[in-house]
Amino acid sequence: MGEKKQLNVRIPLELQEKIEESGRPKVDIVIEALELYFDSKKPKDVSTEEIPVEVPDSVNKLEQVESDEMNRMKKEVDFLRAKIDDLLKLLHQEQVLHIQTQRMLSPPQTEKKKKWWQFW
Repeated sequence: MGEKKQLNVRIPLELQEKIEESGRPKVDIVIEALELYFDSKKPKDVSTEEIPVEVPDSVNKLEQVESDEMNRMKKEVDFLRAKIDDLLKLLHQEQVLHIQTQRMLSPPQTEKKKKWWQFW
């Protein structure tokens, strides 16, 4: 690491309390956190990664889990579609009631008004 630079940052009080409770120097904690952060961001070398060998039993279990999940999701979609239909029905009923209420609240139509010079 050789040469060092100073880094001034503001952190939430909760993190400050955790740092103080750990009993370790702040510098060590920050350096370790930054190293872990940048190590996690490095692209992994594909040639050094081991390719897991799939065992048939694990494939069947994985397919079963995926199938169960798909069935659950299909049921949820069907349920939500039914709820949408119910909401549309309620919205239609509300609109009909609103129109009826507006008709009831509108002033009654008056007789044809006479011109100012007409007496009868």
